[in-house]
Amino acid sequence: MPRQSITSLIYVSTARPGLDQDEFLSILGVAERNNQRVGITGLILYNGFNFIQCLEGDRASVNDRLYHIGLDDRHNGLTILSHDDMPSRQFAQWSMAGQYLPIQQGLLQADVAKILSDDAVIEATRRLFESFLSLGAKQSIP
Repeated sequence: MPRQSITSLIYVSTARPGLDQDEFLSILGVAERNNQRVGITGLILYNGFNFIQCLEGDRASVNDRLYHIGLDDRHNGLTILSHDDMPSRQFAQWSMAGQYLPIQQGLLQADVAKILSDDAVIEATRRLFESFLSLGAKQSIP
């Protein structure tokens, strides 16, 4: 049987005003449980204003997750940056890795840098997340 390709989808969206770190951590916890149940992996970052998230898994599961994410009133302006088939997962170790990185902090957390520097993460994905992170400060991922 041929190996099924993995769908990778990256989007950005704008958080509803006032969404704090505790709410983000709640979103992250729910995402971890839901994603593990349906075989989705990925990464989500929140800078206090915007989200960037990569979802990866089989096409039907990714598209279904995106539909439900789009219904969530804690954000709006969901914009898909990439939606591609990949030979393998970039974030296979995490049902949903995530980090709250406030813009004013301007620091790239070491654990996010480690996740994005993994050889499985393709350059295009790394650059999208670097661009998002550069909203607060210019710092490159090795």
